[in-house]
Amino acid sequence: MVEGTDLTGDEWTLASFTAAIHRGGVGMWAWAPEARLARLDGLCMAFWGTTEPVVSIDALFAKVNAEDRPKMMLDWFASATSPKAYSFDFRIGEDPDVRWISARGIGGDEGRVGAWIQAIFLDITDRKRAEDAERLMTLELAHRVSNMFTVARALTNIVAREAESTASFAEDLSRRFHVLHEATTLATRSHGLEQGDVRLRDLAARILSPYLQGANIAVDIEDAAVAAPDRVDDYAMIFHELATNSAKYGALANGGTLNLVGRVVDHALTLDWTEGAAPSGTAKADGTGFGSRLLTQTIERSLAGQFQRTIDDAGLHFRMIVPIR
Repeated sequence: MVEGTDLTGDEWTLASFTAAIHRGGVGMWAWAPEARLARLDGLCMAFWGTTEPVVSIDALFAKVNAEDRPKMMLDWFASATSPKAYSFDFRIGEDPDVRWISARGIGGDEGRVGAWIQAIFLDITDRKRAEDAERLMTLELAHRVSNMFTVARALTNIVAREAESTASFAEDLSRRFHVLHEATTLATRSHGLEQGDVRLRDLAARILSPYLQGANIAVDIEDAAVAAPDRVDDYAMIFHELATNSAKYGALANGGTLNLVGRVVDHALTLDWTEGAAPSGTAKADGTGFGSRLLTQTIERSLAGQFQRTIDDAGLHFRMIVPIR
């Protein structure tokens, strides 16, 4: 016999035992097949949202999530005759306040005490929600990877048609893929922090960072202006096209001024990209190239918005308006 095993203090009581298992999310219940009644302890009463310790099983069935009810009832009734250990999961209530419960016990005569078949209910809501979140994350990742490959193929094809040489093709494609990488990094980091959306101010600052040394850039986008994770790539490509065009023909070509302002009003996001006049001798973009087509496709088709671009001797003013979903 191991020495020192005699402990002083109160013996186990029904109250202390019940409190211990309740802290673990376990409730005790029993049901009488012939009378179609269920007897619930205090925790099980809370699970089912009732103040009655003895209720009809039909009243409980009515509280079960409609999708789970048919199978749950079959499993429940099977416990009256099957002598094997059983475990079946079901939901009480509807989203977003649904509670996941696991019923566990031994059916038939093994689990019967008099007219009652005894078992436990275990609250598994947290585990089920974690599983659902993991499943959704997996689906979202698969969707984003698929979209990324689609965008990559489209960019490769379009850049190839516009390229004047192998070197220019490689350089342009590399820059565009870098933008997608930056956007994905922001979206992934935001999702990891459980924020979901990405602030457009942060995204614009990331895209414009290579030009900070050679131009006067001001970004004033309010916090309410955000991109959902599945729209970060769209906004990244818009900022990249505007910056690339400006670096070739506009303010970013030689120390010009760029102001980017974003506001959310009446369920719509407005972005204003305003540049000072282009340096002397710099050609102006004609607005008919690949960049313009990509802007049209991204803003009008993907984001369901609209945009206007004005270029004159004073510079460039680009405005896009996108509805907030």
